[in-house]
Amino acid sequence: MAIDAISYTITAFVYLALFATLLTDKHKGTTKLLLLLAAISSCIWATAVVLHSLQIASFFITQIFEIARNVSWLALILSMISGIYVGRDISVLRKWVVPVSSALIVVSIVLALIYSITPEGIEAFEYRSIVPTVQLVFAVAGIVLLEQLYRNIAIEQRWAIKFLCLGLLGSYVYNFYMYSDALLYQRIDPVLWQTRGFVEAIVVPLIAVSVSKDPLWSPDIFISRRVVFHTTTLIASAVYLLIMGLAGYYVQEYGGSWGPVIQAFLLFFTILVLVLILASRRIRARIKVLVNKHFYPYKYDYREEWLRFIRTISFDDEDLYHKSIISIAQIIESPGGMLWLKQNTGFYTCVDTWQMPFINERESASSSMVRFLEHNEFVISVDELNAEPEVYNRLGYLEMPSWINELSPWLIVPLIHINKLIGFIVLDHSKVQKRHFNWEDSDLLKTAARQVASYLEQQETAVALAEAKQFEEFNKISTYVVHDIKNLVSQLSLIMTNAEKHKHNPLFMDDVVNTVGNTVNKMNKMLGVVSSKTKSNSTGKVDVVSLLQELVKMREKADNRPIPVLKCQSQSCMVNADTDQLQAIFGHLVQNAQDATPDTGSIDIIQTEDVDSCILKIIDNGHGMDEDFIKYQLFKPFKSTKGKGMGIGVYETREIINKINGAIDVESIVGKGTCFTLTLPKID
Repeated sequence: MAIDAISYTITAFVYLALFATLLTDKHKGTTKLLLLLAAISSCIWATAVVLHSLQIASFFITQIFEIARNVSWLALILSMISGIYVGRDISVLRKWVVPVSSALIVVSIVLALIYSITPEGIEAFEYRSIVPTVQLVFAVAGIVLLEQLYRNIAIEQRWAIKFLCLGLLGSYVYNFYMYSDALLYQRIDPVLWQTRGFVEAIVVPLIAVSVSKDPLWSPDIFISRRVVFHTTTLIASAVYLLIMGLAGYYVQEYGGSWGPVIQAFLLFFTILVLVLILASRRIRARIKVLVNKHFYPYKYDYREEWLRFIRTISFDDEDLYHKSIISIAQIIESPGGMLWLKQNTGFYTCVDTWQMPFINERESASSSMVRFLEHNEFVISVDELNAEPEVYNRLGYLEMPSWINELSPWLIVPLIHINKLIGFIVLDHSKVQKRHFNWEDSDLLKTAARQVASYLEQQETAVALAEAKQFEEFNKISTYVVHDIKNLVSQLSLIMTNAEKHKHNPLFMDDVVNTVGNTVNKMNKMLGVVSSKTKSNSTGKVDVVSLLQELVKMREKADNRPIPVLKCQSQSCMVNADTDQLQAIFGHLVQNAQDATPDTGSIDIIQTEDVDSCILKIIDNGHGMDEDFIKYQLFKPFKSTKGKGMGIGVYETREIINKINGAIDVESIVGKGTCFTLTLPKID
């Protein structure tokens, strides 16, 4: 049998299948009738071409049926265009599209009839131009109308006609090319004519996909997945053989003396590769997934499944571990499960169960199952693994731990977060029915599992952050205490330094008693703060001037140079603050100024006030600070320019000043000195 007879036989068969499928559709309407007409006219036309190739029918008969076929498809497209213009301005449709298309159809029919009156066979066609002209008119008209249809239809409806437009456009473009070539060379290229049958056969599945997507066209019948799978495999094999056959043809034509040898080898190679492909379990599995994904409705209502998942994972009456198991188990109707998470030890342990027994086992991060889950993010079906282990072994070596064999679970779902396996969920078999597990179950489980992993990681991060904050608070208090103890120790050290020399001086002993007493009181308060037995921020009226005078007096007695010089504008200036805290921050700032200033330098404490504020300036001519340090480090704990100490004083100063709604400003020049300005709210 000739190639054209085979190709057009396939075309006739697929159009007949489309027609039979549409007959089962319960929907009615003009579009449905025109689609039926187009399908059956295409089948009849392809049959006429087959009969012509077998020398049973004349060539002009094929042209008559081809014109009828073209008219049917154009009528279908016009009907669809009219439908999208319902309720819209149809002036363009009336003025241009419909009249021009109708005129093209009438002219084409007339020309075809004129040709049919004097048929002379295919040979006479080589010297005629009427047939290519007629078919070119149809091709151009079809392309224009398809463009109008796709451009004017609502965007949200394009998905339903996308494949129909694509298939018909491909057909019209191929016809345009073939008949343009025929018009140019006054003959139809035999190869293009033969290949056209296969091209038309490929168009039909695209039309069928559009029909299945549109609810107005969707047939109310069921075609088994097995049939579709084998049909898809057959069509793919046919296309593969066609391509390789064409390659062999051109090798024979242009390969010279090596042509027959290469063609024979190519034939053997083609058959061998095809057999190997069809024998591959993996390829057949991928074809099945392709068929299920694109030719059948999904098993799940994903909107409802996701809403149910979110409701479950967000339920307040359960802890997150328990909710994680239930949210995953309910997707595939599993009656129970267990959650395993990675611990700091590097092992995975069972942390919670739901309607499954708790086991005291642990799984190493280097075990075969853990590595398999992390590298492949593959839901393990234990039943499938036992029945077909080669399916999993292709992805990598997999050996299940002994506790899996003892439990005999159904599924193991990996919990992946940022490409790391943080744990996995083990699910029990359904007790109600034998449920088939497929790619759709796997995809949904993996998606939900990633969300669960994200929730679990967020919880772990929140717990770690809370613990870190607790430690931070403890360390902050400890740092403050150490800093204050350091200052108290300095005062006691001064007493011990001068005790031997002045121990017989009553005035010195009075100062010693007062200093030790103040030290004891301050240490008791610090112990109270640490133990949370007393309030650390009890506030009241504090005279800033008195505190400053007392501070300077103590510095003079300590002979810690340079001795600060106090300059007060007021006799008193009252603020609402904690006395000990305010005394501490004044001491911090003065001590920092003394540390930064040589003994020959100077420190001035200047107190002023305005209507609302008490203003305090501590000015030194020490080594100063650069702008970057002031901007980025000065008010951070544990930062210091002294090379020693904890760097907590200025940070603590700002915190205390902020609590009483005050402000602190710093001006400093490297090598010239620093000025700290404190602005404290004044009270009467």
